[in-house]
Formats: sequence, structure tokens, C-alpha cells
Amino acid sequence: MSVFTFVLVLRSADGSDVKTIDTAQLHSLVVDNAYRLEGGREKHFTVIDARTKEDYDEAHIFSAISIPVRDFEKLIGLLPKDRKAFLVVYCNDTNFETSRTWAGKAAAFGYTNIVVYSEGFSAWKENKMPTVSPRSGL
Repeated sequence: MSVFTFVLVLRSADGSDVKTIDTAQLHSLVVDNAYRLEGGREKHFTVIDARTKEDYDEAHIFSAISIPVRDFEKLIGLLPKDRKAFLVVYCNDTNFETSRTWAGKAAAFGYTNIVVYSEGFSAWKENKMPTVSPRSGL
């Protein structure tokens, strides 16, 4: 399955570029990753939950890993070793400030292919997209 993703580039307050995607685009990528993994192939991107560990434990986007922005340096080992790997980061903020901060930290560590899910986890849930709720066993 080949996925074409339209990426919007916005200028952040600090002057850096922030690439963003919306709910439909992220959903398409998540589904594509699930098919890839089911077929025994490697996933082609990593979803990063930049929210607190507590928020992640309540519920998160299917296949996301938890690397809270405040723990970035401590958990950087969870990221792909390939600094060109495609990373999608999300948070709860409507102005995606936490995601932009996380993306800035990742860029400072040499990651070059970072996209922010601009609608946030609240929109993901409102649109009934696939989530995982570890506390409920789902």
C-alpha cells in the first residue's frame, strides 16, 4: 500500500519550520503501518506521544510510543537510530506547543524527518480513530 501524505509547513514563533498533518492523513499512515507489520515488514514511521506518561496510560494512538517532552533526553534511546527516520509527534495542545517543543528537541539531536499531528489527541478521539487504553486492557 502506498500512501501519499500532504504536509503543511507552518512557521513557528521561533522562526523554525513545523511540518504538520491532519487526522485523516495520520489515520492513513497508522493503518498502513498496521498492514506492514501484519505482513512481516518494518513499519515506515514512528508515532510519538509527547504528552505525560499519565495521559499516555489513559489512552493513546494505536502504535504510539511514550516519550513525554519533559523526559525527552532520558528516553531518546527509544527513537530509531536512523536520524532520517519518519517521526510523527502529537500532544493535547490545540496550538500543538508541546509537539513543537518535542520536535525542536529531536531536531537538535539530528532528526530531520519530523511531522506534528496538528489536531491533537482530543480530535483523534472525537473522530473515533483507533486508540489503545492500557488501563482498560484494550
